[in-house]
Amino acid sequence: MKRITRVSAALLLAGAAATGTLTASTGTAFAAVSVSYVNDLVRTYDTGDSADNWNGCNKEKYVGNVGLDRVHPRDPQEYYYCAPGYFGNGVQRVNLWLRHRA
Repeated sequence: MKRITRVSAALLLAGAAATGTLTASTGTAFAAVSVSYVNDLVRTYDTGDSADNWNGCNKEKYVGNVGLDRVHPRDPQEYYYCAPGYFGNGVQRVNLWLRHRA
């Protein structure tokens, strides 16, 4: 009986590991909850000057992330970030994005 239980447990753990739903922590195993995230465009900076666009985006990113830091418990996968946008006429537009739970 013990052998059957061990084999069944081993097969169950192998199946969970194969599907990516196994998380190990201090010798115990449990199924992880799948959470999906999306990125939403918050704003595009297009002032006519690349440096001003990056500075404006970085300032708003900082303020947004400070606001997220006040949420407890904090999800480290939710944050604001700046990314390059359209480059035209010698000016780099900058996009402010928010990554958050779907």
